[in-house]
Amino acid sequence: MNIDEMIEHSFRNFHVKGFDYLCVKRTPEHTRKVYFFDGNVSQLPEVVNPHDHRYHFRTTILSGVMSNSIYKPNDRYGEVYNEFEWRTPLNGGDGFTWRREARLFERHRFFYVPQETYVMDARDFHTIRMHAEGSVLVLDQYEDIVPVGAPTRTFMKERQPPSLDGLYEKFTPDQLLKRLAQYKELLDR
Repeated sequence: MNIDEMIEHSFRNFHVKGFDYLCVKRTPEHTRKVYFFDGNVSQLPEVVNPHDHRYHFRTTILSGVMSNSIYKPNDRYGEVYNEFEWRTPLNGGDGFTWRREARLFERHRFFYVPQETYVMDARDFHTIRMHAEGSVLVLDQYEDIVPVGAPTRTFMKERQPPSLDGLYEKFTPDQLLKRLAQYKELLDR
């Protein structure tokens, strides 16, 4: 990808402040994203709420420590959440729409350190937590199995969805080049 394409598909403060997303490859079959977690992100109880995806993916940890929690719907033992449909503004969507109350049970939580990898199915519900400042992950995203116009699902404790103000900001060329250099330095280790 050239710098203009990278800027078009990369975002600062991607889902929360301090979470930057650098797109280094983009095709319908395979997209490579580099995620940078800075600031207070490592102090959050979870980076984002439990959710599913429109694609299968593989994540490799380049630096830091993270955990990935897998959730299963369970009406008897699960915690009560508010289920929302998510239509990303990046694809022309209008954000979160409340759907219903639902129960989720955290079935597994796995911890990962640099050079470890995990794979997720698009239909799995999960969330991640950063356990070290400055963690960096590479996400290999595969072909969409949920069409762009169809929603994915996100589960929140609160009935009111979070504000999207200040999120999904564009990189300047200098900011992007700095992140790209950081990524390349980690690959050379």
